[in-house]
Amino acid sequence: MTFDMLLDLYSKTQTPEIWFPHLAYEANHIGIPWFSSVFHPDDVAFLETLNCPRYKISAYEMLDGHLINAVVATGKPIVMSVRPREGLTILAATDYGRTGEQLGFSDHTIEGVPSPGSPYVERHIRLPDIDTPDAAFSSTPEEFAAYVKAIRS
Repeated sequence: MTFDMLLDLYSKTQTPEIWFPHLAYEANHIGIPWFSSVFHPDDVAFLETLNCPRYKISAYEMLDGHLINAVVATGKPIVMSVRPREGLTILAATDYGRTGEQLGFSDHTIEGVPSPGSPYVERHIRLPDIDTPDAAFSSTPEEFAAYVKAIRS
């Protein structure tokens, strides 16, 4: 995907900054550990004002050194998506005394079948009356509530 294509996609799908305080409050209130995707160091600076607990870097930004350095500087956990590509091998490095507990998945399935026992799950959410480029694998708020319930049971 080219830079212009990504810019067009992000401009169509971005969450308005004004929504974030309310979304963070709601997630904290109902006990969903939240995080946000970031696409530019300015996103990190903004989310730090809301005490974002962790940051997600999308597969398209997995090699963006400026963005990664901005997230690392916060000292907070990073959720990193990776896109397999020719010549790239992904190794999940382990720490002595630790298991693969840090491994999760980005659920882009149509049915949204949760994986029991996975500590991190990313799921796209959308408003029911708005068509988005990721609508095919995004949940409405009602579907998302059922998804969370299924994962927790």
